[in-house]
Amino acid sequence: MHDETDLYRQMMALHAKDFHTCFYCGCIATKNDRSPPLKYAEFYLRTREEADFYQIPACNECFDFLRSEKSGALAQRVDKVKQKLARKYKKAIRIYEMWDHDEIDELDYHLKKSVNAGLELGKECYERLKFKGFEFEADGEKHSVHYVETKVFTVFGEKFDSFRDALDYGSKAFRIPKAKLREIFAENGNCFDTAIKIFQDEMARKIYERELKDKCKIFADKHKQNIKFVMHTVEIYMSKDEKLTIDTALLRLFEERFKQKK
Repeated sequence: MHDETDLYRQMMALHAKDFHTCFYCGCIATKNDRSPPLKYAEFYLRTREEADFYQIPACNECFDFLRSEKSGALAQRVDKVKQKLARKYKKAIRIYEMWDHDEIDELDYHLKKSVNAGLELGKECYERLKFKGFEFEADGEKHSVHYVETKVFTVFGEKFDSFRDALDYGSKAFRIPKAKLREIFAENGNCFDTAIKIFQDEMARKIYERELKDKCKIFADKHKQNIKFVMHTVEIYMSKDEKLTIDTALLRLFEERFKQKK
């Protein structure tokens, strides 16, 4: 067996602002995580599987997240912490993504208090998820940070480094409720451009259907016709001639079916 002091290199922050900071989330570090865990050290040594053999500054929560994690690579342990953070604080993150402080003034006292608490917790967790670690030294060897992937969200050419900012911009710029935009985004490849286009197409279809029904009803009542017949005929006309509008299609229907009778 190897002495643990011979196996693990202590991770030391290069800059004072990062001293006593959890490498995983940026909170105050209170413990040292090991990559890999001490009980699996011999396994990694014998199999030569990827392992960093670092002692990593960690906060209590991140340390607990990794209690049962067997991975020996620091990058894998970072990913696991981020996954568990996102899962544990899912509701608070959703509140933070969906609400701004200036949007809750009209809520009643108890609901406002609850949403405000969710906003604060969600903001804290958001910052922990985005934390990219820090430059460190281990046994005299310096390492730059490259363990957290930088995500960029685009909305028709506008770039954002957080989902929350992209969602807020997309909602306001294209007048789409945040909850609806978030839902369509998740259902369509996590693409804001696609989500916005789908919403706009859906709204255009609803406006068209309402306009079609209203105008055809007026026409049907005036000429004592069945509204379904009028709507069906108008749509046939328009499918055969893309230049026709609802109004011009109704005019054609009148001229072809009713003008001579009158």
